[in-house]
Amino acid sequence: MIFLKPLAYAGLIAKVVDCYTANVPLETRSLDEIYQAAQNEDGKLVVAWGGDAGPQGNAVRNAWKARFPNITLDLSVDLSKYHDSRIDRAWYNKNETVDIATLQTLHDFKRGKQQDRLMYYKPANFDDLYNGEKDLDGAFLPMGMYNFGNFLYDSTKLNASQVPKTYADLLNPFWKSKLVLTYPNDDDAINYLFTLIVSKYGFEWLDALAKQDVQWVRGTATPSYIMVDNHLNTTSSAAIACSAGSPQGRILSFTSAGYPAGPAPFLHSAAPLAPEQTISWAQTTAAFSSTKRPQSAKLFLSWITSGEWQHGGAGFSPLRSLDMGRVMVGNGTQSSGFRLFVGDRVGVEWWKLQFEMVIGNPLGPGPMEMFP
Repeated sequence: MIFLKPLAYAGLIAKVVDCYTANVPLETRSLDEIYQAAQNEDGKLVVAWGGDAGPQGNAVRNAWKARFPNITLDLSVDLSKYHDSRIDRAWYNKNETVDIATLQTLHDFKRGKQQDRLMYYKPANFDDLYNGEKDLDGAFLPMGMYNFGNFLYDSTKLNASQVPKTYADLLNPFWKSKLVLTYPNDDDAINYLFTLIVSKYGFEWLDALAKQDVQWVRGTATPSYIMVDNHLNTTSSAAIACSAGSPQGRILSFTSAGYPAGPAPFLHSAAPLAPEQTISWAQTTAAFSSTKRPQSAKLFLSWITSGEWQHGGAGFSPLRSLDMGRVMVGNGTQSSGFRLFVGDRVGVEWWKLQFEMVIGNPLGPGPMEMFP
């Protein structure tokens, strides 16, 4: 039998108490009723939105303004890791200004809960959200299912039959000087995708890929910007500044989900054939307990996870009733895999250094400097 010293026992009890949260009731108000209550609060609702191109926030900004015109939304887009660092620094300095974070850095939501920094809230459809992607106490919620790994290509430069079927196909000499890819040592999601590929094909695959004259860039939106420039037969200063070399000739990527700056109908997407795996994860959102606008924060959380915002599209959704893409049973890696991966920071850093040893340090300015 193990006996704990009194102080150690007291510390253990304190940890249990800190993690305990009384049962949080489900929201019973409609969006309109929460909106009515939120209008009694002053100031802007400040949201830190994870992304790597300013236009990625436009859909939310525009839809919010149309739906809730009397609540000003101050939504800023930046890489999740940078938002995270600023939020931590503000907390350290006791000068918190962000009301809500919607980020890719899933491991830090758990830490935020342990530090008692998050507001517990369960929107009306809380039970419809995937259990594995939400905090069961309501500290954080999945707001969208994102994915990488599909082949994005310029359909005016490639026939559908020419698109790779597997990641191994990318080693064919045909693809030399045609690929534009995000540095896997600069983004956790791309890091995870590359670990799955290397785990299947070995580091020999990575070594061979590095000989394909790949244009490595920072940011997952950047490959699509470069392919659009290539399609339009231009060479924008932004596209060049994001990496060494010219964007000319780059017609395929598997590290970009699409072009955020507007319609680009010539960019098509094709999934690799099974048993290849793409990746998916639940972009996660939470309100901070320090918010001075709790009703506005609840309105945002209820709206962003609602069927009204998620709607019944053909893609992935954190709502089981709307997840037509069937994220848990499709060809993509189950989103819980990414959550486990980013939670192991030692493993993340090990893989980053393995990739860095082959392809070098991430070069160029951050994507938000180029695509604000």
